[in-house]
Amino acid sequence: MSERIKDTVRCLAIDTSTSAMTVAILENGQLLGEISSHAERNHSLGLLPHIQDLLARLGMKPKDLSAVAAGQGPGSYTGVRIAVSVAKTFAWSLGLDLIGVSSLEAMAIGSSVQDDYEKTTDAKTWIVPLMDGRRKQAFTAVYGFEGATALTPEGEPHASWHEVIPDGIRVIGPWMEQIQSLISSQGEQDAPTQILFVGETVGFADELANFTQDFKGNVSVIPYDIEAQYIGQLAFPRLAKGEKADLHTFVPNYTRLPEAEANLLAGLQTKKGEL
Repeated sequence: MSERIKDTVRCLAIDTSTSAMTVAILENGQLLGEISSHAERNHSLGLLPHIQDLLARLGMKPKDLSAVAAGQGPGSYTGVRIAVSVAKTFAWSLGLDLIGVSSLEAMAIGSSVQDDYEKTTDAKTWIVPLMDGRRKQAFTAVYGFEGATALTPEGEPHASWHEVIPDGIRVIGPWMEQIQSLISSQGEQDAPTQILFVGETVGFADELANFTQDFKGNVSVIPYDIEAQYIGQLAFPRLAKGEKADLHTFVPNYTRLPEAEANLLAGLQTKKGEL
């Protein structure tokens, strides 16, 4: 009979924030196995069979796990809820540690190790993950790192990995302008030398082409699906430090409207109440 090994973090990682449904199992941040597929409207039907299949392939049982990490969003409203609900169920029923990871951050750091762009040791890279929010809106953020890759050989985020602009949902045109403005405000030492637009990029081709013309450095556009491996690798350093989420307050990250839009909406509601 197998028992959990003390000081070993054996983590189930899952994400359903996009059309990609992905599950992985990692031990101390190292990938043991992963299954991914596309299921636009079938996440609720396919997620548990994926998990059961992966456990079987690895000769494991649910009780062999010690933690579960979920892509907490943002992304598809229904999709994010499914991953969070399944993660909470596993944590509650098996007594597992529970932790949430930004789905956008996992998309960003996973794309950084792909072979779709030139890697140099002296590069300052900004990664802009994009999930199509329809009507020219994107769930997006900006992350940065220095060097050839954002992951160490051990599979942990590089020391230079950091958030530049937090998760949000943004209209793509003004979002491109905001990024350009931020780059212009950076000193020469801090400005990025290359930009990676990654994820669901197809619907934003025109805007990304315009950005590429205006940016003086290198720009790469990399279509990329989230892989649960990177949910787990972002989770591991935090789990190893004893960090975990509260089961009862753990909820999806649906993101907030940008401040200007929130203020506009609040103003319209106020005026409506005055009529």
